Amino acid sequence: MKYPGGDEFFNTLISGCPILEDLVVKQIINDNVAMVTVRVPSLKRLVLNQEVKNVVKGIANGFVINTPSLECMDIVDFSTGCHIVENDMPNIVKAKVDIFHTQTEQLLGSITLAKYLHLCLPTSKNVSYPAGNVFNRLVHLRLCTCETEWINLLMRMLRNSPSLRVLEIEQVHYLRSYQPRPCWSEPSSIPECLICNLETFKWEQYYGAEEEKEVAAFILRSTICLKKATIIPHKSIVDDKKLEMHKELSLLPICSPVCQLAFS
Repeated sequence: MKYPGGDEFFNTLISGCPILEDLVVKQIINDNVAMVTVRVPSLKRLVLNQEVKNVVKGIANGFVINTPSLECMDIVDFSTGCHIVENDMPNIVKAKVDIFHTQTEQLLGSITLAKYLHLCLPTSKNVSYPAGNVFNRLVHLRLCTCETEWINLLMRMLRNSPSLRVLEIEQVHYLRSYQPRPCWSEPSSIPECLICNLETFKWEQYYGAEEEKEVAAFILRSTICLKKATIIPHKSIVDDKKLEMHKELSLLPICSPVCQLAFS
């Protein structure tokens, strides 16, 4: 539907729900809401999908969030609009952040207490979330590999997530042909979570590219407590290539004496 009055009507509607706990907003093209504002102190679960949003030049677009009681958040936004988060989220447990905008510091800085994170971010080499932030409660991380700097984001998250027990890597979106492949650079030290806590490692949509092999090799040879590692090749990989990938992976050294490497 189109809201009469656009932003003003929508924002008035949401702010007029003082005990709202669940909110799902899925925008479509030409729904005439440019800036989605969610200021609801009682909100516990938020889904905000702006995947196919129509962006009008010269008009501010994006979202504003003020939800101090939020426990679960799922944000998908492929626009380049502004993302404003007005508060930290001390009760956050699960968060999915899939955005195209490069300014991610404020949003990620508000969810550092999450236990489960799913991230797909267009990170640069030096910016993804505020420096010094540590995800002390994070136990489960799922990371998308569709952006060039995903390795940089992965290593930053590993360094700043000392309690991480489950790591999942997957290419959720299509690779963009004009983007360069990421580069692997051996870190100077092993992240604490690999030495002390990581137990499960899973890689889906694995292509076997050089940088992917380097990352997999680093994790397998560095993770002392690893119990299970699973590599699932991309569905486009032919059987002969799968066999070659399986042989390569089976030769990689594994630090953990109890880890089983599964390839399917």
